[in-house]
Amino acid sequence: MRSVATTTVVLKAKELKLVQRENSGYWQIHYKSTSLKKWLRKSANTAELTEAKIKAEDFAADIRAAERRGLPVVSKKFKAVAEAVKRKFDEQIANGTGKKTYAQYSIAIKNYLIPFFGNFNVDTITPKIMGDFHVWRKEKVGRELTQSTQHTHNLALTKIFDFAIEQGYMTEYLRPSNKNTGLAGEARGTFTSEELITLQIFLKKWATEGRNKITRDLRELLCLYVAFLACTGARAGTELKELKWKDIEFIKHDGIQVIQISLVQGKVGARKLIARNELWTVLEKLRQLQDEFNEITLENLLSQKNTSYVFRMRNGSRPYNFVNVFGDGIRAANMLTNGRDKHERTLYSLRHYYATERLYEGMTYEQLSEQMGTSAKMLKEHYQHFDLLKMASKLTGDLKIGENIDEVLNIQKASQANMMNFLGVSTGIYLSIQEQNADAKKELEDELLSKKQS
Repeated sequence: MRSVATTTVVLKAKELKLVQRENSGYWQIHYKSTSLKKWLRKSANTAELTEAKIKAEDFAADIRAAERRGLPVVSKKFKAVAEAVKRKFDEQIANGTGKKTYAQYSIAIKNYLIPFFGNFNVDTITPKIMGDFHVWRKEKVGRELTQSTQHTHNLALTKIFDFAIEQGYMTEYLRPSNKNTGLAGEARGTFTSEELITLQIFLKKWATEGRNKITRDLRELLCLYVAFLACTGARAGTELKELKWKDIEFIKHDGIQVIQISLVQGKVGARKLIARNELWTVLEKLRQLQDEFNEITLENLLSQKNTSYVFRMRNGSRPYNFVNVFGDGIRAANMLTNGRDKHERTLYSLRHYYATERLYEGMTYEQLSEQMGTSAKMLKEHYQHFDLLKMASKLTGDLKIGENIDEVLNIQKASQANMMNFLGVSTGIYLSIQEQNADAKKELEDELLSKKQS
């Protein structure tokens, strides 16, 4: 049996003792919490044994009383607890084991929760303080955040309170309730394929009418940026801001060449997406904007893992963002709304266009979730007004004997033809569907035929 150190004074076996601190000579109180089943430590702040014993007994009595009343036995600042939870999220994201939502939780903790709740003890956050947080957040942003954003904040708070309870910093009884005061997300304007082609034709001409070369070059780059978004469904802004040529590669998948893009940052952290094969025309035009790449092909540029940014103007500079120039362009085209409703179109509308086109082509919500970095549940809620279910069996290729394969192929072909026309307008490169992706077309036809015959 291990002997008790000479600097230890046992006041109650296996429950309360004093340990003399090395260096200072002060006594430290060690008490075994019944509820937490672990030792709690606190300095007695005295070298006098008699005084230290009194403080130890008082400390133990306070802990026992708190445990009987169901109160937390230790107190922690919200900031310390939140930072510990954030570290866990960040570590799992870095290791590739975290959920996509962890990146959103981490951002909410850093930008909203710690700045407001940081100096409160986690067990003292009352309903009034929660109400004050809603007021503070609205004033900080200048508007009421949407329901989905507030839901993310509430989930992050829940994770923090869960951890605090687990560590004994608060009890379930003291957990404050969350509320969501946000408005439903405002609907954004949409594009049909024909409208998108019309807009791009205008933007191409508009780009040549800029007052100076920088303006013309920025508008030229905008046309390719719009095409890139419509062809990939990527989020405008942070997901593409840091995109470099090394992050794009041609890979073989099931015998077919596809374009894989690694997005290093964004709303849900780093992620990968598979772009439509037609995107190569956009990439080719982006390559041509830079004189430094004149002597190499697109394939060579990608294979070299070049660290230059993709979205650069002809002089090599990068726009801060494309929000303002897109707004100017769509207003100049008199296409801010579709004329059928009052919802204004933004760069996000191109992501919306991508999603609807893929759903009509037959991509499932689960497949689209992986591609777009958004949960299948959120996609279903957002696109439930589309009458897709009645087309589901045809669109996914689950055909019954007697059904017309041509009907399915026509949907696929129409969508692909629309995209090719759009990208042709955007880049000036026109190829037939067969030239663009003959293998994929043949594979689809064979698969549908096989299903019909089986």
